[in-house]
Amino acid sequence: MNLMFGKWQFCPKLVSSLIALFVFIVFFSLGLWQLDRAEYKRTLYTGFLDQQAQAAVNIKELNIAEGNKNYLWRSVFAAGRFFEGTQVLLDNQVVNGKPGYFVYTPFHIEHDAGWVLVNRGWVETGNDRSKLPDLIKTDSLVNIEGIVKEVPKTGILLGDAVPEKLIDDVYRVQSIDIKQLESLLNKQLAPFIFRLDPESAHGYLRDWRLPGSGEEVHLGYAFQW
Repeated sequence: MNLMFGKWQFCPKLVSSLIALFVFIVFFSLGLWQLDRAEYKRTLYTGFLDQQAQAAVNIKELNIAEGNKNYLWRSVFAAGRFFEGTQVLLDNQVVNGKPGYFVYTPFHIEHDAGWVLVNRGWVETGNDRSKLPDLIKTDSLVNIEGIVKEVPKTGILLGDAVPEKLIDDVYRVQSIDIKQLESLLNKQLAPFIFRLDPESAHGYLRDWRLPGSGEEVHLGYAFQW
């Protein structure tokens, strides 16, 4: 096909046309994918707002052992004891450009209402990874507040990587595997995570990001593509 523009003649080759068409399809598909991601983030944020609008409840009332995902992002509180005999450090967690760990501790809900893994927040790794961060030891009955979250998908998944034992009561892991930790603790854990609120005591740095944040980034990328 030849097109004339004044003295200019547009005469694309077949191969060039096919390459251009392929590139257009790829960019168009990437744009649609980014729009889908933006919609997912929007849905996630809406669900978070709906759950946060409900009054906080005692975690015992949720019967979280059933694994009902309707509890996600629900504000909860609990009374019980941290099992300081095992601290779990989730590796490769970067906050404000610094490497560190998220500290997870099993929590025994009072009156034998079960066990739940609590994300107590972030601590810096420091320059020497062989040195442990200062960890809180809470041996008494405490009250904690937070939200119910899915088991995090963050971390490096290396198959059945065994938790790295740093000292008798501290383990470093690359991902949170509930079944693996149950075997380690010889205790049944809830299939969700209790994420400690910033205002609740007995934790570390907790500058949590809101779920769904980043929708604008995906929209920007969609426009770019």
